Amino acid sequence: MGILPTAPHKPRTAMSHYVWLVYGPPKIGKTTFANDWPNAFFIATEPGTAAMEAMEVDVSTWTDFEGVLFALEKERPKYKTVVVDTVDNLWELLVDHVCAENGWQDLGDGGFGKGYKLARRKLTAAIARLRKLPFAIVFISHERRDMVEGRDEKNRKVESEFITSQLPGSARKVLHGSVDFILRAEMDADGERLLRTQPHRDEKVEIECGSRGIPSRPLADMIELSFGALQTAFIEAFPQPTSAKIEKTENILTNEKE
Repeated sequence: MGILPTAPHKPRTAMSHYVWLVYGPPKIGKTTFANDWPNAFFIATEPGTAAMEAMEVDVSTWTDFEGVLFALEKERPKYKTVVVDTVDNLWELLVDHVCAENGWQDLGDGGFGKGYKLARRKLTAAIARLRKLPFAIVFISHERRDMVEGRDEKNRKVESEFITSQLPGSARKVLHGSVDFILRAEMDADGERLLRTQPHRDEKVEIECGSRGIPSRPLADMIELSFGALQTAFIEAFPQPTSAKIEKTENILTNEKE
């Protein structure tokens, strides 16, 4: 039998078929949101779940993280969601690991970008391993705000704010290029906590977001910061199998019956 496909695969319509990044300011509810995903398990690099019931393993080194990843691959537990909280701290653990392996104080000590290349390769490999697991993968990040200079239509110098995840540039390129959804948690003027799913840009600010899906049926731009609201928006944007529409016990996270 050949290894090349003879027909296109069906559209992937389960939330676990995709990798998610949720970022936003501290204490807005990112961890609480992630803990509402079905059977969520946290790879915790910070004490974000201290005030809630949650399944987690604390990791304080990159070796700890690799050990948890190996256990997930080998034991295949009955989780449905794996949350990395936060990926910002995980990157710092990776940087420490690469530096310790090579006797460096900083990634730049390797010269000619060697240290950064090694770290990016390890991060890319780890994301690939997570993606192969039969779970929804959710990365959590804080946010960063940078002032960016540009020119207006009259060629006058203007400044705008760019909002994205807190990861440094090299790590951000790897992660943002690997995930399927980049969502920002934010609060509106009325104090309602929301998820932004689509990129936003005006004269004052640019907010990085994005999602896969049918161009004519994207996720709603703004939805409530809750798993239930995201699940509903996902069902509306991604056509579901007929059985999923009829069978009330169908689990949209995996497209498998409970």
